[in-house]
Amino acid sequence: MTAAQRAAELTELGGFAVFATDHDGLLPLATALEREHLATRFAATRSGLATGTGLPVEQVQHRTAVSAAQVGLVSRLWSIALASVALHEWVPALTRDQVWIDASHRNPSPLAIHDPEAGLPVDGTTSAVAAIEELVVHGGVAAITGACQEHGSTSARVLVSNAASSLVAAARVTGRKVPHRAVRLDEVARSLLERPWLAAGGAYRDTADFKRTGCCLYYRLPGHGLCPDCVLVRPGHPADAHH
Repeated sequence: MTAAQRAAELTELGGFAVFATDHDGLLPLATALEREHLATRFAATRSGLATGTGLPVEQVQHRTAVSAAQVGLVSRLWSIALASVALHEWVPALTRDQVWIDASHRNPSPLAIHDPEAGLPVDGTTSAVAAIEELVVHGGVAAITGACQEHGSTSARVLVSNAASSLVAAARVTGRKVPHRAVRLDEVARSLLERPWLAAGGAYRDTADFKRTGCCLYYRLPGHGLCPDCVLVRPGHPADAHH
C-alpha cells in the first residue's frame, strides 16, 4: 500500500484522523512551534473560545487558550498514529522534523509529514507501543507540549495531563470507528500510559476509570464544567453531566 493510499484510508475515518501526503501551504512543525507562530495560534484559539462562549476575548484566560491549542494539535497526532496502527499496522514518523501543520488555528488543523514513507511497521501491541513512544510521544507530542509550556507560560502538569487524556480519548474514538481493532487500541493506550513521560499525566484507577493528574482549565469557560477524568472531580465537585 502506498503512502497516498494509507493517507486516503485514514482520511475516510474523518475527524482528527484526516491526513495528507502534500504539505504545500503548511509549516514545518519546528517552525510552527517558534514563539512568534505559537503566539498567533494561541491568540486565534483564544478568539475562537471567546466567540464560542460569548465572552469578551480578555475574559478568556491565556492559559486556557494555550491548553486548548495544545490539545487540538496532540489529538491530531494520537488519532493519526492509532488509526494507522488499526488500519495498516504502521506508525508514521510524527516527529518534530517530519510533521507539517497549518499556520492558522483550524479544527482539525491540516497535517502531513515531509516524507510520506517515513515510519515503522508494527505487528502487535508491544511493537506498536514502542513505535508510538519513539515517533509520536518523544516526537511531535513532546515537542508541542514543551513549546506550549515554554512559550505559553502553562504548567507541565496541565499539558502532560492533556496529552494523556487526549490519548485515551483518541483510542476510544478510533476504536469505535475501527471496532475490530478497539481492544488492541485500548491495550496500546494503556501501555503507553505506563511509560514515564505519559505516566506523569494520569493513570487508570480501575479497568475503566482514567484520572488525569492536572486540569485542562476548560472549566473556566461558561457552561463547560469539569471533565469526567479531571483531577478536580471529587465529592461536592462533580463532573459536568454534559460531557
